[in-house]
Amino acid sequence: MPQVDVCQIDPWEKAAECARAIELSFDPRRKAELTVVQHMWIALANERSLLTAQEIAQEIETIGRIQVRLAGQCEPVKH
Repeated sequence: MPQVDVCQIDPWEKAAECARAIELSFDPRRKAELTVVQHMWIALANERSLLTAQEIAQEIETIGRIQVRLAGQCEPVKH
């Protein structure tokens, strides 16, 4: 798997990914968890200019791990 430069990750795009996942989810708990992660991305985007590159990288890595963990949780498919 290629390594991604975390400084090139756009928190606004990650928040949009969460919004899409929220729309596709049927599970209220999962929607709530994704909403929290979405708000974390938005907060980071809004505070980005106040943080050092290292702090931004740490936040992106932390929030990204949470989002990946949530993405790995499979949801039953509704027919």
